[in-house]
Amino acid sequence: MYLVGADHANKRRVVALLPQLLAARDSLVTSAETFQEILHRYRALHDVTHLNAAYEALETMIDTAVDVTKADVDQARSMLGIHATLSSRDCLHVALMRRLGCDRILSFDTAFDAVPSLQRIA
Repeated sequence: MYLVGADHANKRRVVALLPQLLAARDSLVTSAETFQEILHRYRALHDVTHLNAAYEALETMIDTAVDVTKADVDQARSMLGIHATLSSRDCLHVALMRRLGCDRILSFDTAFDAVPSLQRIA
């Protein structure tokens, strides 16, 4: 969202970081939940232009979008008490990452730093 949104310190970081990630040829994976977050945020702002831009930018950059399962939600629920600084959505992202064997996340959300098994890139 920083990539297409208003000017922000994180926007400059994303613009600088994204070409490096794409050039590294690592597989970039996200989930249906990330797309839903874009819908949720820009709908709340009544901003269809940025909604479409963010959605399409994410679609273009990623290699794979995985589905969210009930088992993922169950795992996220079990993490709520363990990682008090993570939101429910953050716990869902961690649950998906564990299922997929991913250990690096591109996020400016420092709450992910509380998860020892993850390396936050931002």
